[in-house]
Amino acid sequence: MGTVRNFLTTIKNSEQALELFKDGGEVAIDSVLEDSGVDGLLEDIPILNIAVSLYKMGNKVSAYFFAKNMLAFLCEIDKVPNQKRIEFLNDNCADDAGIENVGEVALMILDKLDHPKLAAMLGRAFAFLTLGMITKYSFDIYAHTIKIMNPYLQQQLKQCYQFKGMIGVDAPAAQILANYGLLKVGYKLNRSGDTSDMPLSIDTTSFGEMFYSRIVIGSDTY
Repeated sequence: MGTVRNFLTTIKNSEQALELFKDGGEVAIDSVLEDSGVDGLLEDIPILNIAVSLYKMGNKVSAYFFAKNMLAFLCEIDKVPNQKRIEFLNDNCADDAGIENVGEVALMILDKLDHPKLAAMLGRAFAFLTLGMITKYSFDIYAHTIKIMNPYLQQQLKQCYQFKGMIGVDAPAAQILANYGLLKVGYKLNRSGDTSDMPLSIDTTSFGEMFYSRIVIGSDTY
């Protein structure tokens, strides 16, 4: 549980992480990873010591992207007032069961994401959970939906929800998005009864609309 506890501590102190790494650029991240020790600047944001350890072992690429994803996640969490974050973590992560149910699940998903944009999306979902705007069940749904996203699917989703009443999506992407409730896919009946030439019927869903506006687009404040 030590790593997960460090993750939760870092969430509490997100503003310190963002201040330390400044703009989150490559130079800033490399500078901190090279100069910071486990007992130094990262004492209050301990999860980033993992990045330091990777960096010092020579895994500089892994260290950079671990830090980059973590900072993208924390940027969204930092929009939640600090007192709200502390209250949520005190109420929901007071014991090992709570730590596993909330912190471990979030960290496990975050570790599997391969792009900072996806990490930011997970941060938005966690921010909504922290504020009580979604349930843990809804957070889990959001988290596992985020995990399957990639730049292509994000663009396809955008083409369905950016402008109301206008849907433009490739058939393979539509099927994948429909599997996660982000679109509704059916077939238009024809007179021949031959299903092979039935055109696809694609429509938006309420979950897809909410996921796009809340998680993909996000907000400057919560």
